Amino acid sequence: MIKLLNITTPRRLLMLLDSGSPGKDSRPKLLVVDDEGIICQRLREMGESLGFQVLVAHDGPEAWKLFSADPPDLVILDLYLPRMNGLMLLSKIKQERPRCPVILITGFLHERALQFMGGTRPDATIFKPLNQTQTSEAMLKLVSART
Repeated sequence: MIKLLNITTPRRLLMLLDSGSPGKDSRPKLLVVDDEGIICQRLREMGESLGFQVLVAHDGPEAWKLFSADPPDLVILDLYLPRMNGLMLLSKIKQERPRCPVILITGFLHERALQFMGGTRPDATIFKPLNQTQTSEAMLKLVSART
């Protein structure tokens, strides 16, 4: 269960995260990783409506390249990805930046998959089909918890 904070508007989120650097895009950065174009588009729209700068990757290696080049403030990734699955990517992200919040999205999650995660756990898990309210609230909660 996700406990909600009183951060319900994009403006409030931006006020919390504003770095104050002139000329720099101070919006929080969201990395969306899913091989389904429609899911990426929906999450991009959600993220942008909440004030995020959104980057999209369609497989694990592409996501890792984007993550390594300019680490985001939040990652949303699918469990099943081509070329590097979501659990492997989650593990790499948490090894590199343990405090980076990660939301795992999946159509189904087996107990067996959780066993392979070892000590690495996502900060939240959301099941498909995505519920816009639940997803948006999780995004805001996890990013605001970092401030």
